[in-house]
Amino acid sequence: MDEIITPHVSESGALQQARSPAENPKGKPKLFNCPACGGALEIKAVGISIDAVCRYCSTVIDVTDENYRIISHANKKNRSTLIEMGARGRLQGIDWEVIGYMDKSDGSGEYHWDEYLLFNPYHGFRFLVQSAGHWSFVKVLRRDVPGAGFAQEVLLDGEEFRIFLKGHAFVRYVKGEFYWRVKVDERTEVADYISPPLMLSVESHDQEINISLGQYIAANEIKEAFKITSEMPAKTGVAPHQPSPYPKGYLWKIWKVAFIAIVCAVGIHILMAFMAENAHVYSTQGYIQPYQKGQTFSSAAFQLPEAGNVLIQSASPVQNDWVELGLSLVNEQTHEAYNFQHAIEYYSGYAGGESWHEGAQFDTTTLSRVPPGSYRLLIDAEWGAFQNGAPVTFSISVTRDVSSVSNILLTFWLLIVYPFFASIRMLFFETKRWSDSDFAHSNDAHGDEGNNNFDDD
Repeated sequence: MDEIITPHVSESGALQQARSPAENPKGKPKLFNCPACGGALEIKAVGISIDAVCRYCSTVIDVTDENYRIISHANKKNRSTLIEMGARGRLQGIDWEVIGYMDKSDGSGEYHWDEYLLFNPYHGFRFLVQSAGHWSFVKVLRRDVPGAGFAQEVLLDGEEFRIFLKGHAFVRYVKGEFYWRVKVDERTEVADYISPPLMLSVESHDQEINISLGQYIAANEIKEAFKITSEMPAKTGVAPHQPSPYPKGYLWKIWKVAFIAIVCAVGIHILMAFMAENAHVYSTQGYIQPYQKGQTFSSAAFQLPEAGNVLIQSASPVQNDWVELGLSLVNEQTHEAYNFQHAIEYYSGYAGGESWHEGAQFDTTTLSRVPPGSYRLLIDAEWGAFQNGAPVTFSISVTRDVSSVSNILLTFWLLIVYPFFASIRMLFFETKRWSDSDFAHSNDAHGDEGNNNFDDD
């Protein structure tokens, strides 16, 4: 049998003020009438619950008194909730019944959250907390956690929890039954520590300190467990203890794998570079007159003895001008052609007391896996000098089986792209998480930052 829990901490940092219930929560439900309005009420945790809030008039009743003494009149209209009293659902393999509900807020009243008290006669109490569409399944710890409430970090069962916020929580509305004295507008001091997907919360009130442990739970799991047909609260932001999109240590592992892969790939490329022949197979140079514009010229035939990559480089001594060469590498036997263009442009000058230049007087193309055979280059040209009647001069060289730095760079970027974007996503996620904390400065070493939603004294 699970230990019977007592208080609880909310997702926003509010821990239910509680008195320890009896050790045997197995009493049969008990019916009675509200002494204020006469409405029929039922107590589920008989012998444990000490207060009940009338579902009809919100009067707080002492159910430990045989005359059902009225603790306070409310005369407030019953408020409907997403999960109504008496609803049953199965969580973590145990059937739970909702017997109580509290609406809480921070000191400003701007931030609200829901706390549902769950009961099972054999397993005691749990809390279900909803804040900004995020849910937590919470149990109260019946032991001390050294440093909880004032330390920046605390340890629980070897797990390190970091301070997330400190402030106050206020009860705004209650209904159902409770095993402690409920009181609207009651204020408690709270402190939350996180170790996603867990949250350790400390609540203090009237010299009493209670500690609870909450676990993040998916909204769909709550919806299915309690057969909720209405729309679930919209999820906004990142909850303090919401699990990261990547498991703990995952980024380190993928960066480690990427580093090893990069070292191996670079080693292979370097070895291939040393083994490359870099064999020069053909070169030519010439010029084209303006009246030859639009004509296609052919180089002499040259041989590629083996299949492999081919580097073709064109150059022209242009100055503040441009040349565009249309090139085709054509196999004389199969007539298969590799078509490409070389755009050569170079500009320079002197301005503002400094010289400048841009462009280059050459261009290159690397063709991969060219079959062996006899080849020719077909050449045609366009250039700016046509306008003043000057010819264009150029040179072309062909080299086969060349080593390529671009392959190493491409491999490098392909191997780090996933770890890089995963790290960016993780950083963005953690930044959003800590934007709701006023203790981001104490976690700078972890790369977090943010502001607190709660009021501090």
